[in-house]
Amino acid sequence: MKRFAFLLLGLGLALALTPAEKLKRALDRLRGPAHEAVYLVRVERPGSVKTYRLLVYTDGERAHLRVLEPRSEAGQAFLSLGEDLYLYDPRLGRTLRLPPTGRTERFLGSDLTYQDLMGRDLEALFQVEEEGGALVLTPRPRAPTPYGRVEVYLEGELPVRLVYYDQRGQAVREVVVGGYAPLDGALLPRLLEVKDLLRPGYRTRVEVLEAKAQAVSERCFNPLYLERGC
Repeated sequence: MKRFAFLLLGLGLALALTPAEKLKRALDRLRGPAHEAVYLVRVERPGSVKTYRLLVYTDGERAHLRVLEPRSEAGQAFLSLGEDLYLYDPRLGRTLRLPPTGRTERFLGSDLTYQDLMGRDLEALFQVEEEGGALVLTPRPRAPTPYGRVEVYLEGELPVRLVYYDQRGQAVREVVVGGYAPLDGALLPRLLEVKDLLRPGYRTRVEVLEAKAQAVSERCFNPLYLERGC
């Protein structure tokens, strides 16, 4: 009996996840499986609202985003490839590579940043520990991030809330996941709400209008196809 109990204890320890492994699983849930989807992005400001419809292709690691509406901005496209981010601006008629210093700029004027489009930034730029039931991320040495701390709150393996702090320890941004929807045996966040905690009334809501799980063509992740689409 003692031997059996010891074996069970050993199995439990083997199955226990490190904080880094928990973060990876949580972010995998947040990104969802490989899919094509239409997203509605609602950018709210005091006294105004602007809405975008985006067509998104992702394999869970890389992402290709295209603006469908409003008509005045349709055709803009964004490609996230690990540490590289490319932009296509139809007004300029060319594709630009965003420098690392520009990754913290706002995406389409929303409360999302270009860094949020990067597949593995929270894993690549931060080290993680577990404190009081939350995953606490602190920057690695010389990591290019304005944040001094990020807290990830989980329900099981699902991230439900992320809080970003500046270098002085002040909470500056919050991301809340408004539930998950099943997608071909996996899960996909159906609603994200991003708040600027320093400016009341600044909020961005990202909602999945339609999605289908499928393999994404490699040409979608080629910068040459940003102009013509994939």
